[in-house]
Amino acid sequence: MAAAAGEFLRGSAGRPFFLVMGYSDPHREFQGRKTLPGVPALPAVDPASVPVPHFLPDLPEVRADLADYYESVARLDAGVGLVLEELRKAGREGDTLVVYLSDNGMPFPGAKTNLYDAGIRLPLIVASPAAARRGVVSRAMVSWTDLSPTVLDWTGAAGPSRYALAGRSWLPILEQDDPGGWDEVFASHQFHEIHMYYPMRAVRTRQHAYIRNLAPERAYPLAKDILDSPSWKAILARGEKDLGVRSVESYLHRPAEELYEMGRDPDQVRNLAADPALAAVLVDMRRRFAVFADRTNDPWLIGERPAP
Repeated sequence: MAAAAGEFLRGSAGRPFFLVMGYSDPHREFQGRKTLPGVPALPAVDPASVPVPHFLPDLPEVRADLADYYESVARLDAGVGLVLEELRKAGREGDTLVVYLSDNGMPFPGAKTNLYDAGIRLPLIVASPAAARRGVVSRAMVSWTDLSPTVLDWTGAAGPSRYALAGRSWLPILEQDDPGGWDEVFASHQFHEIHMYYPMRAVRTRQHAYIRNLAPERAYPLAKDILDSPSWKAILARGEKDLGVRSVESYLHRPAEELYEMGRDPDQVRNLAADPALAAVLVDMRRRFAVFADRTNDPWLIGERPAP
């Protein structure tokens, strides 16, 4: 892939280009392989030393599964390095905006396909040759809906004329640690594969996370790669009651509304939607949700309008 990217970059000399690289690592079907063509062998990861995320039980099978995953992430990192070297050799690193991101959480139950933080708080690294201040770790809460406006801003290209894009450009805030007005994101899920229909919406602020499950009568479905994973198979075979800090039962059967205080409950296990002390917060999060659904013409919520 890096070689093909290099050929493309050399062929675009003197012209603007847009290149997307979608990697097989660290997708689960490629976990377990130990080598990558053209890359020196990487150190093995010891299952006994891996950190087990809060949303997974600490089982030997889970640790082995995580070790394979972390090795695949290391291979991905090496592959990205190869592409950046091709960019340098092509003489384009001085005029290219580089964006590195993940499209979902790690392929384990509790993360991928979920609207909890483990599923939507994702890696994002942006390198701009125009930035004078480097190495900024930003607190801005951004969304992947901001990606298209950012690319359009960088290229100076016009956006669509018939409708407004949902996001906004990151470029003005790349050199700011804590820019104002970037403290809210929205998320949605319909299905990952055709068999796993489970519509959800979420609003995430700095203090709270609100999730609306639009079909709470259904059991939460798992993507095929997670169903077939050593981790999930071990959880079922052992009859585990807990999925890390959350019970398996509460993971598979969810209420219509979930509300979490992120400062006190970063693992999102204490649902406070029915807590009278947070009634005003719940009303505010419902309002934010309704305003966004209305603005984006959410087809699952036709007829639901924000309160005046």
